[in-house]
Amino acid sequence: MTPEQQRITIAEACGWKKTTQDVIGFTGDVYAERGWLSPLGIYQRASLNVPPDYLNDLNAMHEAEKSLNSSQQQQYLDQLDEHGVPLMGVGEINNTSEFWLVHATAAQRAEAFLRTIGKWID
Repeated sequence: MTPEQQRITIAEACGWKKTTQDVIGFTGDVYAERGWLSPLGIYQRASLNVPPDYLNDLNAMHEAEKSLNSSQQQQYLDQLDEHGVPLMGVGEINNTSEFWLVHATAAQRAEAFLRTIGKWID
């Protein structure tokens, strides 16, 4: 998958939606503008570089990781482990879905996330 495909797929899995919004110009002309609707319902113009840059932003991936249920969290850790990401201090996932991992880059987390939710394309 290209980085942009990964970014869009993660965004959609996290509730972002592609949209067009009718915009009235200064002359009264109506035109459609492509953009994104965030999970909070906030419209973001496509030129604002949204949705988040999951492959380079650990905070964005942290938000994406929150969407995984407890079963998926264990699969996610297994994916990271399978791809050689060093995990330290990680035991079984508990019911409160609190887990942590160290040393995984945002890009590694993004790939593991996509594999976990079954959206990774080789």
